[in-house]
Amino acid sequence: MFEAEAARLCEILLERGDVSPLLNLGSSTGAFRSSAKPHVEARLFAPLREAGVEVVHCDLKEGEGVDVVGDILDPALFEELARMGFRCVLAANVLEHVRDPAAVIAACEEIAGPGGLILATVPSSAPYHADPIDTLYRPSPAALAASFGRCSALLAEEVIGPTYKQRIAAEGSSLSREIGRTLAFTLLAPARPKSARARWSRWRWYRRPQRVAIALLEVTSS
Repeated sequence: MFEAEAARLCEILLERGDVSPLLNLGSSTGAFRSSAKPHVEARLFAPLREAGVEVVHCDLKEGEGVDVVGDILDPALFEELARMGFRCVLAANVLEHVRDPAAVIAACEEIAGPGGLILATVPSSAPYHADPIDTLYRPSPAALAASFGRCSALLAEEVIGPTYKQRIAAEGSSLSREIGRTLAFTLLAPARPKSARARWSRWRWYRRPQRVAIALLEVTSS
């Protein structure tokens, strides 16, 4: 999640005003949200908490800052989440990392329930990034909204993010350093093919910005 995306998600949720409690699906850990990607905490979750929104973080891996651990498609976890009465499900940059996005979408619709909200984002133009997989699902905003068959779309838009060149500068790196890292990962490609592919893929976005599709949806049927 890049900074402009985090800020726009917060803006959308605060404009709605009726999103508590909110399930953050694919949350990663508190350290990731606060240290690795500090804008996620600063621009999204801190303002939500200040506004009184209760956020429950859910992820596959256990860690500090993860409230519920498990796979949303696991029947036991799904039943637990369905009983928690979430008003909104946030699925930010999740659907490109699952093998059955239709099943995850259906689970989100069930958990939110009729009248509930789903706020989903998926990269519409971005490098390959396996976490642990990347299916290269890159929908337009309209296509993302249309994939939620039991919902009506309240919003479908695209947010522009940084180029790889801008990311290098923001992270305090340099062009020569990133070229060196890419060459190093190239040598390690037989052992770490996904990491090498991700490094190579970034260069296609050296001068063009990443983009993310955002859709806000209301569940209309059970």
